[in-house]
Amino acid sequence: MRKFDFEVLGMGMHNGNYAGAFTTPVRSLISSMVSGNILHLYSGSSLLGNVRIDVEHPNATCNMRVEDFISLDNRNWDWLILDPPYAITRANLKLKDYGEYDRTSGNVKWWRMLKRYCQNHIDNVLWLDFCAPMIKGFRRQKLWLLLPGGFHTVRVLSWLKKEMQPLL
Repeated sequence: MRKFDFEVLGMGMHNGNYAGAFTTPVRSLISSMVSGNILHLYSGSSLLGNVRIDVEHPNATCNMRVEDFISLDNRNWDWLILDPPYAITRANLKLKDYGEYDRTSGNVKWWRMLKRYCQNHIDNVLWLDFCAPMIKGFRRQKLWLLLPGGFHTVRVLSWLKKEMQPLL
């Protein structure tokens, strides 16, 4: 078993008009980690990343489905920021703000496509989700457990670092 660092942090409060926006502590943490050529998938309202892909949010540099983008893009990236949908179903959240809100983790076709894309084009992944995914050929550097407080679901920010050569 490989060892990796972990840290437990308060997630902070949502403080914007877009329900899926990073909280201030999460945005600060990610900003302090990334540099160079940065791709942000499912970027929503975020301004992090040189290229931001979201199906419809106006802050994205490219409005298209993530699946379509990764099937066409052949650039290499120092960092990938990934904050995929969580299968939101609660009526009190502003689902009208989201272009996509179905859970991606159970979509095997999407998962295989993303895994191959990362193996061939990404050096580091920062992945915010309910789970702590792993990609073959990467090693887990660090996990942050982000505690939102109250009875809200814990989020996990995973840092995965490539340890293999691209699969051509």
